[in-house]
Amino acid sequence: MQLRTIDQYEFMAKSAMANRYAHHAKHVNERKIFDKTKALRSLNHPGNQKTPNTQMLQQANKALSNYQVNFTVEDKSNKT
Repeated sequence: MQLRTIDQYEFMAKSAMANRYAHHAKHVNERKIFDKTKALRSLNHPGNQKTPNTQMLQQANKALSNYQVNFTVEDKSNKT
């Protein structure tokens, strides 16, 4: 919940800076506020995608293979 609030504040700060730039710049350029092509390039670049470590995945799967969740029912009548 707190991380979401921090993200909202960060977004509000960025939008305020973009707003100020848009209102006070002589030659406003949309690309200076947000460059769509640069963002798409960084998302589609194969260097950004990390490959999973197969050895760590195998170890995690082996460790969790016998894991079972045990639920206990809480008796509310015993509480005072």
